Formats: sequence, structure tokens, C-alpha cells
Amino acid sequence: MAYTINPAVFGSMFAVPSQVVDNNIKLASASQLKTLLWVFRHASEPIDPAVISKEINYAESDVCDALTVLCEWGVLNSDSAPVVRLPLPEVPTAPATEVKKELPDLVSVKPSYEQVIARCSESPEIAHMFSDIEGLLGKTLGYDSQSIFIMMHDQYGLPVEVIYMLVAHCVSVGKGNIAYISKVGKTWGEKEIDTIEKADEQIRILNSCISLWKEFAAMAGIQNPRPTASQSAYLKTWSVEMKFNAEMIYLAYEEMLDHSGKISFAYMNKVLSNWHSKGLKTPADVEKDKQAFREKNQKKKDSDTSYDMAEFNRRADSLPVYKKGV
Repeated sequence: MAYTINPAVFGSMFAVPSQVVDNNIKLASASQLKTLLWVFRHASEPIDPAVISKEINYAESDVCDALTVLCEWGVLNSDSAPVVRLPLPEVPTAPATEVKKELPDLVSVKPSYEQVIARCSESPEIAHMFSDIEGLLGKTLGYDSQSIFIMMHDQYGLPVEVIYMLVAHCVSVGKGNIAYISKVGKTWGEKEIDTIEKADEQIRILNSCISLWKEFAAMAGIQNPRPTASQSAYLKTWSVEMKFNAEMIYLAYEEMLDHSGKISFAYMNKVLSNWHSKGLKTPADVEKDKQAFREKNQKKKDSDTSYDMAEFNRRADSLPVYKKGV
């Protein structure tokens, strides 16, 4: 059966924030949605929980809870509840510059325990995901952890199979805690890694960066077994975009030590970016470039010295000559 909107209803309408439908409708309860509709239908009137309770036929305590949730969604302001500013929908622009997608952390708004149970009931794949992740982590997931994975799925748009791959990767690098998994989930959501193929490529790059780090760290005598998130970002740029190997990265590390008293990946990035712009790909290329620079400087010094001697001789010739006895 097909459904269409009755055109007659367009004569009398009121607005409802699209962000609620886009971000919160999956976890919204009936009392929250009814409260939302009443509030925006009576937008010019005071928001009185007792009045709303009577008109939507829910307990006043349920209405108060719903109003608190609406504050957390960012559609209401309250003196006692923090205002959560959800990201506005992106407006398409000319593809001249790429705008990085940013997502909120998964700690500001959590579904209730009842909502978690409801999501598992309406979506068996969610329940199966919990079971699979428990097997990976070797422990039972509590309410907080389940909430994180549900929001990772519903708010970040990561399919359950991608979340499973994400968790498996985190466990493989010894970082199976929920806080780290949540951070990686946010990164994947911002990069829109929402398919098995994209997840597999991302994991391949991450593993390559870890392998590159181990090789570079061994050369540099660095004891950290894994790079930090910031260092991983640099390694990805150097290896994937600039195509440098561990030997070239270590060479940049030595350049950095010659000019700085502490480790600075930002300085190394300037060195490697300079080499990349010049097309220098091997240590031999770098040495050849340095030799050319030294020769250029030496020629300049020789030229300056020759000029100085010529000027000295010219001035000497112009001095008066004194003869003995004159």
C-alpha cells in the first residue's frame, strides 16, 4: 500500500526541528515525542509540565523527564540543564575546499536503559553485535558500554559489522577499553568509514603506520611500542601521501635533532614536506641536494671574497706614494 500526504493539512502547520528526526528519533520514547509536538505547537505559550501532562495524558514526572531530554537534544534551553549544541546540517558548497566532518562525543546524551532494551528488541543485529563484542573483549557489556555502541551505530552511522571490525582492531593493538574504542569510532564516523571495504582499508593503513613506527622507533631508540594519535596522523601523511619509508623518516628525525633540543614531529613534518616538494626520495637525493647547497654557498663566498680583494687593490692603487727624500 502506498501513502501520500493529504494536501489539505498544509493549510495549518507548525515547524519541528529537523535535527530531532535526523539524530534522535530512533531512541525517542512516545512521551518525549508527544511533549516535543505539544511544545512546538504551543511555541508562544509558557511551558508548563502540568498543562502538558493533562493534554498528552502522561504523568507530570514523565513530562519533566521528556523536557530534560529535549534540553539535551539542544531544542530547549533550561536554567538547570546544559544546552547541547548539535551540529547544523551541512550546506553543499563548491568542491574547491574539503570541509572536515565533525561529530559530537558520545558522552553528552545517552539513551535510557529502557531505550537500550527497546533497540535490542527492534533490531536483533544490535543484540548480536553486543554478543560478538563481548566475545572480543572477554567481558560482559554493561549499560554504559551498550549505550556507546548503540550511539556509535545510530548517531555516527557505523554499521554493526564495521563496529565489530573497529573493536577487533583496537583489541589487536592492545587498546580494548571503551574510551579508546569510542574515540576511534568518532574518527571513523567523521571519515564516513561506513562499509566493510572502507573499514578494511582504514585498518590496513593503521597497521602499516604501526609497522612503520616500530621500524622507525628501533632506529631512533624510542621505547614507546605504539605511536600516539597525533604521531599516527603524521606517519600516515608521510607514508601514504608522501611515500617516504622509515629510513627517510629517521633521516628527518636526525635533522630535527640537529636543530632542536626535543622531539618534534611538527619539525620533522616541515623537513619531509620540503624534501617531498623537491622530489627527494632517498638519502642519496638528500645528500646531493645538500652538496649542491654547500657548493652554491661556497661560490657566493668566493665571489664576495674576490670582490673585496679587487676593491682593496683599487683603493691601494689610488693612495699617494711617498718617496724617500722628497
